Amino acid sequence: MEKKTNQASKSPKRDEMIKIAYAIFYKNGFHATGVDAIVDNTGISKRTLYKHFTSKEGLIIATVNYYHQITYRAIIDFIEKSTLGNPVDKALMIFDFLVELVDAGNLDGCFAMNAKTEYAHKAVEIESACDAHTNALKALIEQYLLKAKIKESESLATQVIMLFEGAILRSKGTKSSLPIKLAKSAAKVICNQS
Repeated sequence: MEKKTNQASKSPKRDEMIKIAYAIFYKNGFHATGVDAIVDNTGISKRTLYKHFTSKEGLIIATVNYYHQITYRAIIDFIEKSTLGNPVDKALMIFDFLVELVDAGNLDGCFAMNAKTEYAHKAVEIESACDAHTNALKALIEQYLLKAKIKESESLATQVIMLFEGAILRSKGTKSSLPIKLAKSAAKVICNQS
């Protein structure tokens, strides 16, 4: 399945299907969205869909990868625009990025976490795609912590990402950015103790 997905990655029709499916999955969830809903919204046939994706799970993996690409790039751009000089402050800007999303009305949580939750212990390839997103964010945080010469930077980056994920869940449930701000405060404390 992986080879077919990568080979077709240059197809504009495939990219269009991914973007439409991404929007539908984000709004309605993965189990609640059938292939027929994707087909109806894209105007393509099931045959064409299955030509590009061998299964619904293949399409979900492609949408998780799409989410990762756009979100990871947006986070990096957000951090790089900052004039902050302290690497720890830059690492913790991931929380500020999230605050801006929630305050702008994006209350659907993390697409990858949503997929991971719906497919926990049911679809290894989907879980792996979701884990790749989280691991990339953790590695980004760790890079900044290493620049700050913080010992145990890998362990600390794991703790920060756990606070980040918890903040996503609480902000989704409360429809507020306050949990994110509190999580950032906690992350500052643990980073400053190292």
